[in-house]
Amino acid sequence: MLRVGVGLSAERDSERAAAEAAEVALHSAGLTRAEVVLAFATTSHGPGFTSVTRTVATTCGTRAVVGCSAAGVLADDQELEDGPGVAVLALAGDVSGHYFFVPGLRARAEAVAEEIAALVDGWPDAPPGGERLLLVFTDSYNLEPEPLLRGLSRRLPGLRIVGGGASEDGSVGELSVFAGDAVSSNAIAGVLLSGNFRTSVGVGHAVRRVGPVRRVSRATGRVVFELDGRPAYEAFAAVVPAPLLADPRRALAVVLAAIGGGDDDFAVRHLTGVDTHGGAIAVAGEVAEGQELFFGVRDPNAAREQLEQVLERLARSSEAARAAGALYVNCVGRGRRFYGLPGLDTAYIRRRFGALPVAGFFSGAEIAPGTRAVQLHQYTGVLTLLGPGT
Repeated sequence: MLRVGVGLSAERDSERAAAEAAEVALHSAGLTRAEVVLAFATTSHGPGFTSVTRTVATTCGTRAVVGCSAAGVLADDQELEDGPGVAVLALAGDVSGHYFFVPGLRARAEAVAEEIAALVDGWPDAPPGGERLLLVFTDSYNLEPEPLLRGLSRRLPGLRIVGGGASEDGSVGELSVFAGDAVSSNAIAGVLLSGNFRTSVGVGHAVRRVGPVRRVSRATGRVVFELDGRPAYEAFAAVVPAPLLADPRRALAVVLAAIGGGDDDFAVRHLTGVDTHGGAIAVAGEVAEGQELFFGVRDPNAAREQLEQVLERLARSSEAARAAGALYVNCVGRGRRFYGLPGLDTAYIRRRFGALPVAGFFSGAEIAPGTRAVQLHQYTGVLTLLGPGT
């Protein structure tokens, strides 16, 4: 039987914080040791990240400790967005883990994907009725998401991949990921979970659509020339109020592009430029002809509504009825500053799933299934339910 425990500590001393969070996680699940542990620590623990991982490993009796730095951490119904915080999610029972740490992420996305895939290919398959889940945590500042995730999807077809980008509070300009004894920036860490368990993943967006959904009729790379056979800038200008349109820099900061295949199956990307004369728009991500695209704005009411819808769908899944715990990766663009009050996402999760153990962090980007296999999401909350297998 899969068993999951979570713990959270606001202690300033890194070793004490790690020990407290790990002990609470073990105690909450009735465990004396764990097979795999996810650990997330806020920026103020930066000088002590190694101390955090080693203390968690010692306390939980496993070297399979994986995680990253975070601008904020969360567990159960508590979200720590400022100051020190360590969150721990401990897994035991019908699950095993093989962890990895790959340095040198910058400008090596395809090679890194091949390296990770080669490792995963050499690890055990899931048992009958069970599953394999790949959790990845990456340096968001040095990540090239498209080639990395495209490479993983191609080399590991059918494998569910979930995770997020490390984050920080803006005071250091550097991110860290953890695996075993390794702690570094410009790297990616992760763990392959295998065993008699099942997962269910939900992605909640925070974007309200403005204007119709259109079809990309001409595009190259990250530049969209035409939507529905007309200049793409025309569609952009049609949904942007005139005062905002007169300030292109502000308009690009407010209006987002959503690319995907449906009302709730899309990925948000920033717009990076517009060509008022040529009629093109530039997007911070690859766009393919034939894809659907709409423009949107971040909206806290839409975020709440979409999170509720995702949680309702997850609650109807077979995994939800028997879920042992969950990982929640929540964008740094959400939280207290976005909603105007703290702890809203975890409160919604608690209301829907009761005392289900949930832990996670505020991320620089979210990695989850999407329209084209696994992809990078932005401004989302990704909940991954973990429950026993058949």
